[in-house]
Amino acid sequence: MKLARMIILLTGLLTLAYSPAFAGIKASGSAEIFNNNITAAKDQARRNALRDAVEKGIGTLIDAKTKVENWQVIRDEIYTSARGYVSKFDVTKDKREGSRWVIEIDAEVATANLKDKLKDLRILHKKMGNKRLMVIYRPEDPKALDPDHNAVIAGLAEIQTQLNDAGFRVFDQKSVDRIAGTKRAQANRNVEAWIQIAAEQQADTLAEFEVSTNLGNHGSSMVQAARIALKLRVYDVSTGRLIANQVANQKSLTNARPGSFNWRNALASATQKAANQATSEGIVNIVKHYESVGDTGNAYLIRLTGFSEDEEDLVLQALESLDGYQSLSELKNDTEMIELEYFSQLKKSQLRRKIRFAAKQEGVRLKSQSISGNRLEFVKAY
Repeated sequence: MKLARMIILLTGLLTLAYSPAFAGIKASGSAEIFNNNITAAKDQARRNALRDAVEKGIGTLIDAKTKVENWQVIRDEIYTSARGYVSKFDVTKDKREGSRWVIEIDAEVATANLKDKLKDLRILHKKMGNKRLMVIYRPEDPKALDPDHNAVIAGLAEIQTQLNDAGFRVFDQKSVDRIAGTKRAQANRNVEAWIQIAAEQQADTLAEFEVSTNLGNHGSSMVQAARIALKLRVYDVSTGRLIANQVANQKSLTNARPGSFNWRNALASATQKAANQATSEGIVNIVKHYESVGDTGNAYLIRLTGFSEDEEDLVLQALESLDGYQSLSELKNDTEMIELEYFSQLKKSQLRRKIRFAAKQEGVRLKSQSISGNRLEFVKAY
C-alpha cells in the first residue's frame, strides 16, 4: 500500500510538472437579465468574458495610449470576433448575482494571432525612428552562464524577436560576430567599448543582457525548479545614456539532474520566458525615451489606385519630401494599384492632409477614402 501511494504521489508531481501551461488570463463578463431570459444573459456574459480576455491579451502587446488611439478599429476588427482569438478557456464562475448573470473564465489567448491582426491593422508595428539596434551578451555576474550556453542562445533569439516586432532594425548575430570576433571576446568587452563599436556600425541603440542561474536544488527530490535571472540594459548610442534597465526572474519545473542535458533545456525555457518579460518591459522605457526626444514614428499602409506610372512617381516624390518622413518601401505594384509601407512622425490626420496638398503641388489631385487603422487609400480625383 505504501508503495502504491508513493507511485500515485510521484505520478501526480510529474503530471503537474509537465502538464501544458495555460496562459492564465483571468477574465470576466456579466450581462443584465431582461424579462427573466437567463439564456440570453448567459450568452452575452460569456461573449463579454471572452472580449475581456482578448482585451487583456492586447494589453500585453501594446500600451494603453496606443489602445485608446486605435479604439475604434480594435473594437470593429478584433473585439467583434473575440472568440476567434481565445484558444481555450475554463469557466470558473457561472452564476446569477442579483439582476445580472456573471461568468469568470481562465483563458488561453492566441497572442500570436492577435499580433498578426494588429500588424495587419498597422497598430502594433511602431517604428522607432527607423533605428538600428545591436543586441549583445555581456555578463558581469560571477554566476552568469557562458555565452555558448543554449539558455543564452534562447534568450538572445527571444530578445531579437521582440525588438524586431517593435520596429527596430536588429543586427543579425552573424553580423555582430563578424564585427566583434568570438563570443568569448564579445563577453569580455566593457560597455564603453561596445558603445564605440555600435557607433562605428551606425547603430542607434545598444542592448546588452546577461543570464545567471543557481546550481542547487529547489523543490522535492523528484521535481525541481531551474531558476534564472536575466538582466537587460539598453543604451542610446549617441549619448551613452542608459534608457532601460530590466530584471526578470523565471523558473522551469523539471525532474532532470542539475547539469544534465534536460536541465540545460529547462534553463533555456526559463530564459526564454524571462527574455520575453524583460524585453516587453524594456520596450516601454525605450519608447518613452525616444518619445521624449521626439524621435519615434508611426507605420502606415498607403494604397494608390487608378494613377498612371508618372503620376505615381510624382506622389512618391511628394511623400519623400514631407515633414516627419522616415522611410518608404513598396509592398505591391501592379497596373491598377501601388501599395506602400510608409513611416512618419506625423499623425494620421496630419499625414492625410499633407499628402493631398503635396501631391496637388506636383500636379496630381488625390481623393482620400475612409479606412480604419493606420491605413490610407487614395484614388485619382477628376
